[in-house]
Amino acid sequence: MAEPTLNTSTSASGRRQLASLLPATLKRLLAVAVGLAGFMLADTLYLLLVRLADRVGLDPFALDEATLPPFYQVLLLAHTGAGLLLAVLMAAFLIAHLPRVWRRFHHEAAWTGVPYAAVGVGLVVTGLFIFSEAATRGNSWVWWLHSGAAVLALAGYAAHRAVSHTRPPATRLARFLGVGTAASLVLFIVHGGLAMREGAYREAGERPATAGGEPSQATARPGVGVPGGVNRDAARMLRGDFGPSGWVPTGAVPPESPFFPSPATTTTGDFLAADFLVRDGAAVGTGAIRAEAEARGFASETRIGSGSCERCHADIVDQWATSAHRFASFNNPFYEATIAAMRSEPRESNRWIDRHLASPGIAAGGVGRAASKWCSGCHDPVLLFAGGMGREIDRNSPAAQAGLTCLSCHAIDHLHDRTGNGNYNIADAAESPYIFAGSPPRSLGGLLHDAVIRSRPAVHSTRMLKPFFRESTYCATCHKVGLSEPVNNYRWLRGQNEFDSWDDSGVSLNAARTFYLPPAGQVCQDCHMPLEPAPRGDMAAANGMVRSHRFLGANTALPYLRGDTATLRRIEDFLGAEKLRVDVFAVRVGAAGAVPRPAEQGAGAAMPEADGVAGATRVLADRGSGVPAGVPVTFDVVVRNLGVGHTFPGGTNDSNEGWIEFTVTDEDGRRLAASGLLADDGHLDPFAHTFKAVMVDRDGNAIRKRNAQDIHATVYANVIGPGSADVAHYELTLPPELAGSEVTVSARLLWRKFDRVYTEFAFETNPSGFGGFDAVPDLPVTEITADSVRVLVTPGGGALAGETAGVADRARMGDRPVERPRAEPVGNVDWTRHNDYGIALLLEGDHRRAAEAFSRVEMLEPGRIDGPLNLARTALAEGNLVLVFEALARVEAIEAGNARAAWVWGQALREDGRYEEAAQALRRVLEVFPDDRAAWRSLGRTLFLDGRYAGALGALDRVLAIDPEDRVAHYHRMLSLRALGRDNEAAQAEAAYLYHGIDEAAQEITRAYRARDPGANIMAQQIPVHRLEVIR
Repeated sequence: MAEPTLNTSTSASGRRQLASLLPATLKRLLAVAVGLAGFMLADTLYLLLVRLADRVGLDPFALDEATLPPFYQVLLLAHTGAGLLLAVLMAAFLIAHLPRVWRRFHHEAAWTGVPYAAVGVGLVVTGLFIFSEAATRGNSWVWWLHSGAAVLALAGYAAHRAVSHTRPPATRLARFLGVGTAASLVLFIVHGGLAMREGAYREAGERPATAGGEPSQATARPGVGVPGGVNRDAARMLRGDFGPSGWVPTGAVPPESPFFPSPATTTTGDFLAADFLVRDGAAVGTGAIRAEAEARGFASETRIGSGSCERCHADIVDQWATSAHRFASFNNPFYEATIAAMRSEPRESNRWIDRHLASPGIAAGGVGRAASKWCSGCHDPVLLFAGGMGREIDRNSPAAQAGLTCLSCHAIDHLHDRTGNGNYNIADAAESPYIFAGSPPRSLGGLLHDAVIRSRPAVHSTRMLKPFFRESTYCATCHKVGLSEPVNNYRWLRGQNEFDSWDDSGVSLNAARTFYLPPAGQVCQDCHMPLEPAPRGDMAAANGMVRSHRFLGANTALPYLRGDTATLRRIEDFLGAEKLRVDVFAVRVGAAGAVPRPAEQGAGAAMPEADGVAGATRVLADRGSGVPAGVPVTFDVVVRNLGVGHTFPGGTNDSNEGWIEFTVTDEDGRRLAASGLLADDGHLDPFAHTFKAVMVDRDGNAIRKRNAQDIHATVYANVIGPGSADVAHYELTLPPELAGSEVTVSARLLWRKFDRVYTEFAFETNPSGFGGFDAVPDLPVTEITADSVRVLVTPGGGALAGETAGVADRARMGDRPVERPRAEPVGNVDWTRHNDYGIALLLEGDHRRAAEAFSRVEMLEPGRIDGPLNLARTALAEGNLVLVFEALARVEAIEAGNARAAWVWGQALREDGRYEEAAQALRRVLEVFPDDRAAWRSLGRTLFLDGRYAGALGALDRVLAIDPEDRVAHYHRMLSLRALGRDNEAAQAEAAYLYHGIDEAAQEITRAYRARDPGANIMAQQIPVHRLEVIR
């Protein structure tokens, strides 16, 4: 092809103009590119103006935190699309243009053209990064690079043309910039106008109607006056239903709610579409879900409700897929057995259920189905909110196999109160703010939808990640339970409650009464959602880490059923990560209840040093202790809660099973005595020292099927609070023939998620849920921690050899015994073991031995307040105020004004009638622990006794703000209101107290049960002692 002729001309300014080297085709290509660049300039300036409006809060141009105008999204996508098209056009132009001009190498043009091209490449690369990765705060540096490259590209093009062979007049660039700027202003003004119109529509939708004084359904705020709506007034709807005072419990649910008795709501108050919480449930294939559920008993390989989320959050979805949350519904064969029995077994109705079933739009499914909705708010939200719980349930359907999907948690936008039971709201009134939200995965619409989210993720984060998601109150909504008459046909009872055991502890820094105060507070998410690597590039990752959505806890049963050994191993590692400690700590001669001191001795008296005295306690040292044969001896095993942020165990303790396996073996390894062994049929030794709860129904039958609706009374509940301890006493007599030999005393803390009785019930009731098992599965038993010590058996009547309890730590030096001086050591690093022993004894009511242990702590660590402070606690429990004040004086000498000591000061001063001083001490507690419910409660009681009733009410109201179900606070409010003559309010406080009170008569049922179950009777004692027979 012939080269173009180099025509020349002269411009009006007299400057010589050269003819263009571009052929007509490239000229047209360049013209299109310049036009596209003009659009990009206008679009870019518009996007920058909106960003600036956001920064300064300029209404109506600033973007709302929860909405994103479609106009803005279209231009955002157009920016990306036009930018990519422009890059393609410029690349084509460069490929065609470069060979033509290379032979006429022009230095100035080359030095401007090459950097211009490089900047263009950078512009494309950073733009594609923003398009494919989330434009998060962590990636903001890419946005700045992209913006800077855009400015450089514009300047580079102008510089290149200014020195090129053909130079356009300067006015052309000015026109280009002017037109682009004007166009951006037009776009910006249109954006504001559309935003104003949309805002007017929203305002009109929220404006109440004036006719008749009542808001209409069409114009009122969503859910107002609707029993199942977020803005319902339950107190008004239920006034008079709880007695003549008009008091209504916090968390009470109107029976007319479609979700009753669950307190969960939707914004509109109506059922949700069947796929609202599943979204992509149909996309994964109902057939695949059904086939897997029929074959295995549950769908585990097929994920439901996470497909659209996985496109951006692959690591989080992988973690969730192995969690107990995912397997919370009918894909959990244990839960399915329990809920199926609840729904099918005949049971009496009550006034609440009758009202519910008579409400419009409620399926007449029977009493059991209606009551089962109480469980579904936390276990089956997909079924509950679609109306499925009132009908027959197809266990193999996607809704039944979904579990807790992503939106089951992330669609929650409000928590009603702190009473738990699933008291949350699902946001269903507003559609997704992103365009193409309903597009199927891997479609063009789905691609564009994801692109907008990645480019503008802040709105998505605002809607899907509420601030309270980082707080323990969020977890409380399902991990705090209270049963009431609609469910149990009885009365209000406290159920499982991890939240309050955490909130009222040192772990939350909300309890001055804590025995151990950690250096920093922790919330649920710190332990159960720690940071975890995100190898698949999850877009929520910061520095390559995301908050784990495995929600690791203690459920080893579910991964075992799935054959998920990796998750099972993670849970066992989690349980063993210094969460608990077992310590074969001490031994004493004589029965476990023997008292080593005369009754007249005080709590601070020293323990006798004479070996062999009945009741004298010695610390066990490996190969450094002697135990006499032929006489009863009692071994004390201490279990300390080191790192569990709530009670151990937590959750459903009527079916949980934690216990101590205690054994004594001879030198040949032959077992001489044992407690806590499993029988061949998988059942636990009924006389084991257990960590669980035994409860009974109204007929005195044990609750064995997770049938919480039948709970009537608690026989015993043995749990260990945060930073607290428990002690098990094992009494036995070693035979004389063992004298001169060694025995090994061992203790293992073991855990099985479900006891054998419940496992058998679940399998026999729901065999279809255990598709991979032909017989009752043997659930895994996990060793959490263990300890052992070897002791020498001395001739009968001999003395105990070893250190006095609390004197010295035990040395573990292999086979070499380590001699210990008889002098009291100072600075003992093992003082916490003695302290733990004292704590366990104090909590079981053995005040005298507790005082002895704490006196040893004070001796071992004279620079710490723990010894004298715990001695003061012990003396207070005994009612010996003289010793309390003596011990507190020693505390003050070590650390004056300590807030934990101030708690004890407050109790002792109040008992001494010094109310003003007691109130001052309690206010000191609240300076450091402002949310200490016990301190507020005690302050309220103290002020009442001092006649300051208004102040008492203020303190007690603070208690009820923390826990609206605190019956003691309600009781003292009642007394204070009566003293003020506010009788109507006092009647309401009395109703609250009686509602949350304890049915003392129910203990008669437990006494009958204990007579039939001697093992439970032992555990129900204040000081449980396990008497073992030695195998000869």
